Amino acid sequence: MSLHALRTRAPLWAGLAVVVGLCWAWLLQMSAGMSGMPGGMPMRMPHQPLAMELLFATVMWSVMMVAMMVPTALRAVSTFANMIARRDPARSVPVAVALFVGGYVAAWVGYSVLAAFGQVALSRAALLTPMLQSASVWLSALILLVAGVFQFTALKDRCLSKCRMPLAFFLAEWRDGASGALRLGLRHGGYCVVCCWALMAVMLVLGAMSLLWMAVLTLGMLAEKMAPPAWRFSALSGVALMGWGVWLIAAAA
Repeated sequence: MSLHALRTRAPLWAGLAVVVGLCWAWLLQMSAGMSGMPGGMPMRMPHQPLAMELLFATVMWSVMMVAMMVPTALRAVSTFANMIARRDPARSVPVAVALFVGGYVAAWVGYSVLAAFGQVALSRAALLTPMLQSASVWLSALILLVAGVFQFTALKDRCLSKCRMPLAFFLAEWRDGASGALRLGLRHGGYCVVCCWALMAVMLVLGAMSLLWMAVLTLGMLAEKMAPPAWRFSALSGVALMGWGVWLIAAAA
């Protein structure tokens, strides 16, 4: 990358870093406030309207998705920026990238809505602790086994390949214009959601408000996308997840 490109894109990368940093800071403040209360601050108050509970959960999961998943998409963002600069030099790269990232985040917001419904349902069934960690061995084992098995599916491999080789994705899916950038982001984010939804669900076993496990899982998903296929990182993590699930069942039995 030329010095000129580095200078012109510095505000872009700085902006992404600020957004991700603010999300992590919000999650840190929220986690600290919850863990500092006796027994943990409940995620829902008595007689809280369902709509408000769902809204708060959706916002929380959406912020979490931006904090965790945008860093794992930096290879795709960089590839997209390079293609924009080469295909249309007169076009504003930061604006196009902002639209692409907006579409990517929108896909994860859709996942966050579904996660919020699941969280509220489990919380109302007393299956989650105040720190959003499974209170049931059987629920934890089920999540781990499903996540582990999914690591070996053809759907997982297909979607993971889009994240590992973003250039091939863009060459096959390219759309021009502002709407094209947004659609590309949404489509790439969709592949990412399908690739990582089960791993994100594991947060309910580890504790969805644990900053440490958020960071560990983020690094794991980043490694999965960056590691060469020959390393079989997905298979190794799948075996580990299934082994953990079986161990929980055996211990409970």
